[in-house]
Amino acid sequence: MLLFLIRLLLSVLPWPPAAAPAPPIHILNTVTGRAIPYGSAGIRNKPIGTIADSLGSFTIAQLRGAAPTDTLVVSCVGYHSQKVVMAKVAEMREIKLMPQAQLLQEIVVHGRQPKRIVLGHNWVSAFTSYGFYTTLDTVAHARLGREVGTLLAVKHPTRLEVFHLFTSGRDFKSVTFRLNIYAFAEGQPQHSLLSKDVIFTVDGQRRGWTTVDLRPFAITLAGPQQVVATVQWLSSEVGRPNSRFLDIPVHLSAVHTTYSRSKSAQAWTTASANPSLYFDALSYPE
Repeated sequence: MLLFLIRLLLSVLPWPPAAAPAPPIHILNTVTGRAIPYGSAGIRNKPIGTIADSLGSFTIAQLRGAAPTDTLVVSCVGYHSQKVVMAKVAEMREIKLMPQAQLLQEIVVHGRQPKRIVLGHNWVSAFTSYGFYTTLDTVAHARLGREVGTLLAVKHPTRLEVFHLFTSGRDFKSVTFRLNIYAFAEGQPQHSLLSKDVIFTVDGQRRGWTTVDLRPFAITLAGPQQVVATVQWLSSEVGRPNSRFLDIPVHLSAVHTTYSRSKSAQAWTTASANPSLYFDALSYPE
């Protein structure tokens, strides 16, 4: 009878005991102590990483596959990045980022009237597209941090007024993106040129343009120079089980370059294509 009771207890008790989930890690502003929403956490030069949630939190489980000797790079628009060896990350509950100074240059106007221009690609291809989902994505957070954009030539000092992005999907109720604008040198995107986070949400179940008013952000670009403008997947609300599909149309083009990466600290890859994203802008000829 005693043996029967022992066997019965063993059959209903968890064995081995389930490990408690690791507590979240919070990304904080060094100066204010406040949470930094949607900060990027990526393993340098590897397709491993995630995006913090709207409260600035992520978990070490989202960095599965990282080695103890790998370097975690934590970053966000408007802040200096922080690098931490993965062996120390499990013991951390906070990672603090220092705000950085304004990076955009002021436009010097010499009395000429600005010219309204379109900067980017305002056409839509019906045949080719960039899909944020791939067949390798098996978990929900795999898409977090995925980023795609295009190389743009800024001929004169320019003020960006409105951003336009074309998406096509059917699975997600909504998808939240970050607009990034990077300096360009040595054939690669470099540091971010923005001092404020530009975050926007698109309807994930329709095909069409989403517009974002950039005037409150006062984004100015010196010219002439090249920059890379991208959108980065931050979060999503699923519309149906196994939600996977959201695309940006692209035109195949030998004279344009698309830059993409799966995670925030991974190396960029390129393609001869032009995604459907553009800016309404004011150009100031000198």
